[in-house]
Amino acid sequence: MRPLAVLIAIVFGSSAAISFGLLSTLIVFFFLRNKHPEFAAELPQLLLSSVVVLVMTASAGASLYSTLRSLRWRSGALVAMCLIMLGGGWILWPPA
Repeated sequence: MRPLAVLIAIVFGSSAAISFGLLSTLIVFFFLRNKHPEFAAELPQLLLSSVVVLVMTASAGASLYSTLRSLRWRSGALVAMCLIMLGGGWILWPPA
């Protein structure tokens, strides 16, 4: 496997694991929001985080697939993945 493909695979695996954790937490918070009102207050931010990381995972998956198959659009997918990661960090980074 090429070194760039390994790095993209690491990004994909990490974002997939984070996606799973966020979605699991979202489901638990959704069902417990009536018993614990503090969970209901956290749902909008948790939903935003879940969507952003799912988009990151999808873009990393597309980039990995195109890199492994040596498809013509692999450089565009890599650029898109990098931009989405930067945008996701910009959206999710806590304000100072």
